[in-house]
Amino acid sequence: MRLSSEFKLESLLFVAFFATIPIYSPNIVMFRDGLGGDESLMPFFVNTMLVTAALVGVLFAWLAARRGGEFALRTPVVIAGVVAYVVGFALFVVTLGVSQVGSPITAVCAGLLLGASTVELCIAWGAYLALYDLRQALLALAMMVGMGSVVQLLLSSTAIQVGLVVFAALMLIGVAFPCVQAAQGNMVLPDNQGEKTDAKASGHGSFRQSILRMTQVLGVPFVGLLVFAFVMGVRKFMIFDVVYVETFGGIIGAILVSPLFFIRSSRPLLPLIYQVLVPIFALVLIVCNSFPEGSAPMWWAAWLSYVFYGVVSVLALASLCGMAHAREFSATLIYGLTVGCFSAVSLLGIVCGSTPLFAGEESGPILLVVSTIYFAFLLAVPLISAWKRKGIETDDVNPADMTESTEAAGVSIAQRCDDLATSHGLSPRETEILGYLGRGHGVVFIAKTLVISESTVRTHVKSIYKKLGVNSREELLGMVNAE
Repeated sequence: MRLSSEFKLESLLFVAFFATIPIYSPNIVMFRDGLGGDESLMPFFVNTMLVTAALVGVLFAWLAARRGGEFALRTPVVIAGVVAYVVGFALFVVTLGVSQVGSPITAVCAGLLLGASTVELCIAWGAYLALYDLRQALLALAMMVGMGSVVQLLLSSTAIQVGLVVFAALMLIGVAFPCVQAAQGNMVLPDNQGEKTDAKASGHGSFRQSILRMTQVLGVPFVGLLVFAFVMGVRKFMIFDVVYVETFGGIIGAILVSPLFFIRSSRPLLPLIYQVLVPIFALVLIVCNSFPEGSAPMWWAAWLSYVFYGVVSVLALASLCGMAHAREFSATLIYGLTVGCFSAVSLLGIVCGSTPLFAGEESGPILLVVSTIYFAFLLAVPLISAWKRKGIETDDVNPADMTESTEAAGVSIAQRCDDLATSHGLSPRETEILGYLGRGHGVVFIAKTLVISESTVRTHVKSIYKKLGVNSREELLGMVNAE
């Protein structure tokens, strides 16, 4: 497996960051329950932090779409984010733990510092983890999210004094690593240095156009992450009064996602996950939820729903990593927008959780409605996609039909495409796309495989045609198969 030779043990330090990131609610429960401070200060901190993260995240994404995302990965910016993060957490602990100092003002200041710095550090970590493609990210993120959830479980069950020391150590480890990587220039994928990003190559520079193309690539995973943020923001649930459901879902979800790395298929992996596997899981939950209240299937559905959200969140993070690896969009745009939207929807969930409709023990039915709507969405998306493409002739041809003449000459299609790319001055991304075109694959297949938008693939195909001096697929395939 490719991960065995390319996986970097140093990336496991992301576990320390994941276990301390404040916009993920299980990470701050320990402070609320253990410090014994004035709980009335928590809303000032949480609301300020989420509003700040939402605004800063969207601002960073807008700037990245208009001017490029390199600014967020500069060493001074990363260091400033680290300092604000550490100071913000220190001020948060003092606010809750020292009654003589804690006040709404200190809570708001801590929220401002942590909200803004969390966006910056998520971008920095996301840029580094972009070294993994989609398949590698499925296993790497599953391992790290699972390990981070276990750390959260251990921290929530230990004495507050020990927990604070361990948390402080993890926090420092999690923020120190991005500083080192930024200083060494490791936030950029080395195999793409010197080449324009696909976003620039495709000629789309506006924020709105970038969002539309991102939605085309990873709309379904992104919606899943937002639904997870909303449901977890509405109300905190505990399993057997021991572990919060987010932590439980993260551990089990990571275990269930890991095997996807080993799936070998001739088709793109992302459609297999979101058009087959995830909808089947959602259908099982819909069936179980249809049983009478108090029955065994209904009981299992209640707990499996949170496992489902754990799976969806891990898949979404891995998909975002795969998108960053493809480099059609900058890490600043991807993760700035993700953190901003996640924070905004989490705040919406908290606000809804205080309303009569969602509050109290009777909140279960309305949350079930929210979940069922999302399950129905997952089932509808592949059906609508199939309906849209019904009657349209596929742009793929049988790759077996393309190999006979070339293989007979003792030259593989891949080698022939590489030779053509070298002789005609194709860029690394164009060379990669030519390899798929030469094997008979079309735009949709290539876009799903590389986790980029179809419009960007078409832009590169036009450039390939121009550089090779061909005007159609038939001419290109004839060139590839020529002796």
